Amino acid sequence: MISPQAIQQVKDAMRVEEVVGEFVALKRKGPRYLGLCPFHNEKTPSFNVSPNLGIFKCFGCGEAGDSITFLQKHEHLSYVEAVRWLAKRYQIDLPEEEQSPEQQLEQSEREAISVVQQWALNWSVEQLWNSDEGKRIGLSYFHERGFSDATIRTFQLGYVPEQGSTFAAAALAHGFQADVLEKAGWIKRREDGTAWDFFAGRVTFPVLGLSGQPIAFGARTLKSDKKLPKYFNSPESVLYNKSRSLYGIFHAKKAIAEQELCYLVEGYTDVISLHQAGITNVVASSGTSLTEEQVRLIKRYAPTVSILYDGDAAGMKASLRGIDLVLKEGLNVKVVTFPEGEDPDSFAKSHSSSEVQQHLTGTAQDFLVFKTNLLMADSGNDPVKKAAAIHEIVESVALVPDMVLRSLYIQQCSTLLQVNEQALISEMNKVLRKQYKKKLGGEEVMPEALVAPEVAPPQPTVEEAGTEYQERDLLRMLLAYGHQVIPDPFAENVEREDERPEVPMRELMYEMLSHSDIDFDNPVYAEIYKDHRHRSNLNEAVEGSFYVTCENEAWKKAAIDLLTEKHELSANWKERHKIYVKRESETLFDALEEAVDILKERRVDRMMRDRQEQLKEADGETMIRLLTEIKHFTEIKMKLSRKTGRVVVS
Repeated sequence: MISPQAIQQVKDAMRVEEVVGEFVALKRKGPRYLGLCPFHNEKTPSFNVSPNLGIFKCFGCGEAGDSITFLQKHEHLSYVEAVRWLAKRYQIDLPEEEQSPEQQLEQSEREAISVVQQWALNWSVEQLWNSDEGKRIGLSYFHERGFSDATIRTFQLGYVPEQGSTFAAAALAHGFQADVLEKAGWIKRREDGTAWDFFAGRVTFPVLGLSGQPIAFGARTLKSDKKLPKYFNSPESVLYNKSRSLYGIFHAKKAIAEQELCYLVEGYTDVISLHQAGITNVVASSGTSLTEEQVRLIKRYAPTVSILYDGDAAGMKASLRGIDLVLKEGLNVKVVTFPEGEDPDSFAKSHSSSEVQQHLTGTAQDFLVFKTNLLMADSGNDPVKKAAAIHEIVESVALVPDMVLRSLYIQQCSTLLQVNEQALISEMNKVLRKQYKKKLGGEEVMPEALVAPEVAPPQPTVEEAGTEYQERDLLRMLLAYGHQVIPDPFAENVEREDERPEVPMRELMYEMLSHSDIDFDNPVYAEIYKDHRHRSNLNEAVEGSFYVTCENEAWKKAAIDLLTEKHELSANWKERHKIYVKRESETLFDALEEAVDILKERRVDRMMRDRQEQLKEADGETMIRLLTEIKHFTEIKMKLSRKTGRVVVS
């Protein structure tokens, strides 16, 4: 168990922009940060991070929370695991009660595998550098591949001795359970239950997660036996999903975000060699076919992907498969080819850093040019093959989600292929209709233009009598500005305005709502308001940030929603246009008074409607009473409307 004091120490240290920034490329915009939401697929940033409040909120999908919540949702961690992650990130010691063997067995599978992978990484690195066999075989191999000691240490490359159970014996002696070691992919077990090393006699390439923790390993054999698989890889686990992971992403993500470009290669050594050559914005799909999840991971950091594959036919075909996936996600695609027989690894070794950089930038082709040249070269003068190639090219263009960009590609395609532009448009429309029908699973006709419900929501024809929005606005003001002191407008015997005593804004709100006998209808808002007032009565310095990090999930969700603003007032109004716009914080009492008056007006509206409904079934005396009350409410509403500026229609 982690003590509450230790958890609070972690909360005090954590910085939401730093934690979220480990996984999402963020750009500063005034007092907040913006980025592409990692919880849903989006093209324009709607994911906001507020350092002042210590929270994140996506205005697209609604996900929100603090650093702990983010780790729970993004990394699928438990609350305790998220706290431990943060403690490690901020180098905070977590004093915990000593666990019994039974409690240790109850640790989550994720945590257990994570501990194994970290220990195995350290062990394999130790074997590489400090064992005779590791230095003689493993380290020599890496040196022969042209990797410097610094590079080998940066990527934490390692070695597993060839003797069949060296690792298993060491790990079991350390106290790890055999089933956990097997799930982590480090051992296999014979029929009699004895363990043997899955990576025996191989050099290891740790696959790191976004935060730098080892989640899996690749292991290469050093034998020339063609019957042996060249690479073994860790099995998928609760910690490792191959289709969602990219080799090198931890080392590359900062450079990818800064350069707004990601180089995509195929293997471990491609990444390492390019990194050593100074190309640090590079990741690998780890020898597997590129997946949508991997492309979306790249999309968080950069708008452009440059695909680097081998110069042979297999590498070219792999490029074509990757192109369509990247296009579908709305990213720009470039392709860099290498001379026949070369790959990124060999090219980086045989050329200087400047030559590698020049090749990557100088030979990069737009996907359309690359695909057109490749397919048309294969079709020769055969009209049937040429038509098939054109159709395949158009299918790729149709994957581009941006309509304007699609049109520009069609124009370029027409020039490259020497085909009438209208014919290409007709062909693309066929492809788009086919995609649309497949998406809907029917034979519906694709409309000329689609307007999503969230873009143009239906508008109510009659104003609702509820007070949800007014309550929301008042509670927002309380959480955001309740602690701020302002001149007391109700102070008596004040000769000069500048002599008015100052009071916290919350005290004025308490007084105004109490005087009007107003309670919140929304149960969560009512709970927060009562708690806020109770704490204030106890002289606690309570601010909105308290509810953002409180244990009550409903309160936390409401507080984050209320305190996160979608738009910020631009500084250009004052700095560039010389127009001064008053902020709400500068006119707090006026804003408070107006909010209370509008809430009172809406409550009067509701009471009038209630009386009008009762009139339908009222008898004589009751009717007279109801009409009198309606007249009274109308007079009150007229007075309020003069203050709020709202039009009253009688």
